[in-house]
Amino acid sequence: MKKITYLLSISALFISSQLFAQENTISENGNVGIGTGSTAPTARLTVAGTTRIDSTLTVNDSVVMASSARVGEDLKVEGNLYIPNIPTLTHLADESILVKDPFGLTQAISIQGMAGTIYSLSCDLAGVNPFWNNGPGKIYTECPGVRVGIGTANPEFTLDVRGDAKTTGHLWVNQSLSVGAQMGTFSKLNIVNSNRTAAIQVKTSGNTLPYQRLMYFEYDNPDTKIMEVHNTATNQTAMELRADGQMDLYNGVANIFHFGTNGMFSVSNNTQKTFVVEASGLTRARKIKVDADVWADYVFEPTYKLMPLSEVESFLKEHKHLPSIPSEKVMKEEGIDIAEMNVKMMEKIEELTLYLIEQNKELEKVKAELETLKQQKP
Repeated sequence: MKKITYLLSISALFISSQLFAQENTISENGNVGIGTGSTAPTARLTVAGTTRIDSTLTVNDSVVMASSARVGEDLKVEGNLYIPNIPTLTHLADESILVKDPFGLTQAISIQGMAGTIYSLSCDLAGVNPFWNNGPGKIYTECPGVRVGIGTANPEFTLDVRGDAKTTGHLWVNQSLSVGAQMGTFSKLNIVNSNRTAAIQVKTSGNTLPYQRLMYFEYDNPDTKIMEVHNTATNQTAMELRADGQMDLYNGVANIFHFGTNGMFSVSNNTQKTFVVEASGLTRARKIKVDADVWADYVFEPTYKLMPLSEVESFLKEHKHLPSIPSEKVMKEEGIDIAEMNVKMMEKIEELTLYLIEQNKELEKVKAELETLKQQKP
């Protein structure tokens, strides 16, 4: 019986080899060819024709397709998917792919909608400037060497925009920001003004916050210069404000204003100081002119009532100061209004003048009476 089985097996193999000898090949090196005919298979398994696998196909290494590949249902890629020639693909206008966003939602995106999008996880493009046609023009890359150009095919920086740019949110710069010039190493903000009235313009019009600041600075170094404005034409510092309170203003010729750390300040007219306030409070000036709304000439009006000297004497004994003149206590506590005090002083001078006139009249009257008495003497 064993011999019959063996003979049948030999016969089956012989018949099978005769039936498929023209299509299938087993080479001496172990390569198997299906449908290859007399052509020797070049790989471990070479299939010439359509292949159908009804179960799972597991490939531990790479899959290389020299021609087209078609997936009837889903295609799931656990790793990276590289499509280097996507601009050359055609007939994809009606096709879609499924993409899962960071929130776990899956949505279908058409291939046509991604025509302007390039996503590169490979840094093989480092040093190569990406280019895209007119359209959405979206680029996302994790490669630091890739430069993005908008309005230029040869970007000079990581992001190079040739034209206006607008952001409706915050603009965050980690290092420095340069406007109108190349980036410098001296400052965080570098502005070179060209063909503009103002280099910096700050507006808070329409701000509904209860407390507004046009400009706000913070510092912790006592040697900080809060602000320094330098005139390159005269090589002078036009304005300087230090953290210790010192402030100076130059007009290109001399220091016309100085505020010292001890509270002293001075004003100059290029050649000499015209107004000085010493640290002790002493004030020096060439001239002082005080504007007044009223003057004491109302004393000479007929309706002005001059206080009798007897009443003045009583007032002085009781209050120890002239009528309508502040007391010593009030002056020390509230200070003196120079314009008002000048009016009051002139008021007393004019009243004193009237008193003298009245006294002179009385003297003249007494003198006349004395002359009369002398003439009546025998």
